Amino acid sequence: MIERPIVFYNKGQQLNGILHSPVACDTPGPAVVFFHGFTGTKVEPHRIFVKTARELAAIGFYALRFDFRGSGDSEGDFSEMTIGGEVSDAIKSIDVLSAMRGVDPERIGILGLSMGGCVAACVSGQDARVKSTVMWAPLSDDPPDRREEILERSKHTPTPEEIAQSNANVVGKAFYEELPNISPSTLIQQFTGALLVIHGSGDETVPVSHGKRYYELMSERDALTALEIIDKGDHTFNTIASEQAVITRSVKWFQRTLA
Repeated sequence: MIERPIVFYNKGQQLNGILHSPVACDTPGPAVVFFHGFTGTKVEPHRIFVKTARELAAIGFYALRFDFRGSGDSEGDFSEMTIGGEVSDAIKSIDVLSAMRGVDPERIGILGLSMGGCVAACVSGQDARVKSTVMWAPLSDDPPDRREEILERSKHTPTPEEIAQSNANVVGKAFYEELPNISPSTLIQQFTGALLVIHGSGDETVPVSHGKRYYELMSERDALTALEIIDKGDHTFNTIASEQAVITRSVKWFQRTLA
């Protein structure tokens, strides 16, 4: 496979990523874009995005990992991050990937982790180019427990000293103002492609009820839809066994639905 840096732009700001390409492809191949989580990057914990992208490239896929604006190596400040902004970045990444030589624009998949799963839900419902979606531990607005928690925290405006002591990634006012208007559980119901939801039963960050709810909303469709619960898996699948299970099932899913 070939791995090379890639740069593209959205809203006047530079986004940086890595493109994994297969070698010796005579015909256009399928492709997958990765959406990282809240405060995450294109690598994600224990390099799980890197490992997954490499496995996909090894079987003939193109795979694009990139940092949303305000995260990782991309331009922008995290305090300006919103879910809507990340959805915009995600759609731009599909524009870029679909136009690449060697990529079959009719076989595009997306994969999102945590808040990146929320972004993937929104994108799936809005962008008809997406034919297959995989969501890992996806954040949902339905059930609303996580949203209420975030909104409750937003009522307290921390001092600069409190911010410095708690988390260097400062969430800005725009994020909270937009949040009540973001409904991934509504948008994803417009999606007609294949959907796989993977969630750990031991996830304490985004409860498994979020992943199950996405599946419940989508399971009555005619399209291929599946839910995989990783026994005792945590939010980012931090054991060898859970990591390998998630990667293997995701790669096989894309191979089944896009290859």
